[in-house]
Amino acid sequence: MASNITLSASVRQNLLALQNTADLMSATQNKLATGKKVNSALDNPGSFFTSQALSNRATDLNSLLDSIGQAQQVLKAADTGLGSLTKLVESAKSIAKQAQQAPQAGSTTYNAFAVTGDPTNETLASHDGGAVTIANTTAYSFDININGLGARTINYTSDADATEAEIVAGLQADLATELAAAVGGSSFTGRVTIATGAGGDDLVVSAVDADIDFVIANATANTGLTNNTYNSTSLLDNIGSSGQTLSVQVNGGANQILTFGTGAGQISTLAELNTAIGGIAGVTGSANNAAFTLNVASTTSAQNSLVLAASNANLATALGIAQNSTTQGTVTIGAPNATRTSLEQDYNNVMSQLDALVRDSSYNGINLLNGDDFKVLFNETGTSFLTIPGVTFDATGLGLNAIGVGHFQADGNIETEIGKLDTALSSLRNQASKFGSTLTTVQIRQDFTKNLINTLETGADNLVLADTNAEGANLLALQTRQQLSTTALSLSAQADQAVLRLFG
Repeated sequence: MASNITLSASVRQNLLALQNTADLMSATQNKLATGKKVNSALDNPGSFFTSQALSNRATDLNSLLDSIGQAQQVLKAADTGLGSLTKLVESAKSIAKQAQQAPQAGSTTYNAFAVTGDPTNETLASHDGGAVTIANTTAYSFDININGLGARTINYTSDADATEAEIVAGLQADLATELAAAVGGSSFTGRVTIATGAGGDDLVVSAVDADIDFVIANATANTGLTNNTYNSTSLLDNIGSSGQTLSVQVNGGANQILTFGTGAGQISTLAELNTAIGGIAGVTGSANNAAFTLNVASTTSAQNSLVLAASNANLATALGIAQNSTTQGTVTIGAPNATRTSLEQDYNNVMSQLDALVRDSSYNGINLLNGDDFKVLFNETGTSFLTIPGVTFDATGLGLNAIGVGHFQADGNIETEIGKLDTALSSLRNQASKFGSTLTTVQIRQDFTKNLINTLETGADNLVLADTNAEGANLLALQTRQQLSTTALSLSAQADQAVLRLFG
């Protein structure tokens, strides 16, 4: 409702000034009371919403800061566990070293055993033809029959200047060519060779893993050769029929069969026999023209034997062994050393503590030493993170295990355990280094997040917080203005009061 009171212009002007001053004082007092110059979007929409977004991000990061701090504790718990595991493994190594220094059992004897044969040697008949005189027109003709496939003829004519070595070289080259042609391209290089004898006048034919039969016919006087038939004896010649077998049984295991013959996978040469020996499990050995040997190392098991059984007497004779050969090995072990026995129990106790310590190295349900992985978030959207992979460092995970009774009685077993312990120590130290590096990374991210939160909060406050010093000065100035406005209003009212004196 409109006021019916009429104010003079001066009074109205002073009144409006006083009202404006009162409004400014109210706003200033509100800023001082809240400490903010922007209290709502009505005050300054841009500053208000920007400040709110910055504050929200700072709040989100602040909550992540707690999880980052927990990640450090998880890593510290794992690092503490690694330190203790290292000490336990070092203790186990010390125990093994003590056992190694203790005396061994009273007497320990391992007798290796073997079957040795004297096979029938592969021989070649020899003939000394005496000196050979080479004439200018001398011609040599050689007929070679390969496995009954027909004769191949080598013709060679020398000149007066030819040396014995040149003749032999020519024969060697022609021989390889003719042999290969006779059997369909098979290589005889290095298997059948022709050379001169030690005296310089002998012609020597040698074979490696091959059977040579040859006939000298129509020998001329100047060659010094005598017409005759010459034959070498091979392994298969002594065995007889193809398909004969040799059964090998090692330490009571399954029979392993060697088959002799010319078929696929069968044995017809010494080279093939040696290859077959190399394929027999649990056996080492060799065969040559002088000896056939199979060896089996003794063990502490109940079975210590090597049993050979030939399918016929000819095969056994060819290998130089009895048809049914059995060799028993012996193992003699003295009474176990009491100190080593005691240290075995100590060692196993340490192994059990490894597992217990790993189980106890968890923090807030997370155990980096028992295969758990841990993901640390570094920003509010989850796009920045670090995955800390766990490891399984119980005894099995470290490649260690409890040992059986009598294990430490042999120095070789102790050396094996020390090797495992050294490997475990290396793994523990490497993992400790990795966890240490990861912990440093997490600490750096924690410091970064703290600084970023501080930056965000400072930026948000700069947009909305009031300067209390400035606002205090403003309030003091407004109070002075209010007093002056009140005085001015009073003076304006006095002019109107002068009219009343006319009626006085």
